[in-house]
Amino acid sequence: MSNENKTEQQPEGAAKLVDESKRTSVEPPVEVDKSLANRGAPGQTQAEPAPSEEATAPELSKLPKDEQGNPRDLGMDEAKQVKEAVIGKLQTIYDPEIPVNIYELGLVYNVSVSLKGGVHVKMTLTSPACPVAGSLPGEVEHKLRELEFVTQAKVELVWDPQWSKDMMSEAAKLELNVM
Repeated sequence: MSNENKTEQQPEGAAKLVDESKRTSVEPPVEVDKSLANRGAPGQTQAEPAPSEEATAPELSKLPKDEQGNPRDLGMDEAKQVKEAVIGKLQTIYDPEIPVNIYELGLVYNVSVSLKGGVHVKMTLTSPACPVAGSLPGEVEHKLRELEFVTQAKVELVWDPQWSKDMMSEAAKLELNVM
């Protein structure tokens, strides 16, 4: 029985093998205006990864060592301490247009720490048109990588839910006289 007969007899929904002789070429990709590519606004196509999205290998040497001097996973208490240190570092990073740190502004939606020392931060900006959309996530990643036991840092810029003044801490609202 030939491959063609097998393909015709496959159950509905089954994957079919590609016939290499029937492949067609695809048109070259459309050029993207690189001045807009890494702004991070919803719906935009990125021509190349933004600095905050570059893959970097984890610095396992920053992990605590076992009895033989080899890097080991963080314990739960150590991971909690790293998360507290991450939040503390986030409280030192300020929005350049508002005199309040990004954590108190409510721009940070989630902080997670893996037992391998990887830190993942989901954050937003006050607006998709924010002038620091291209630089602030990279700055946050850079500062988080400075922390002890942080082997890798990734900042994910999200737009849902959309930021509002209600997300600010009470301290931030008092600082900005927003009540």
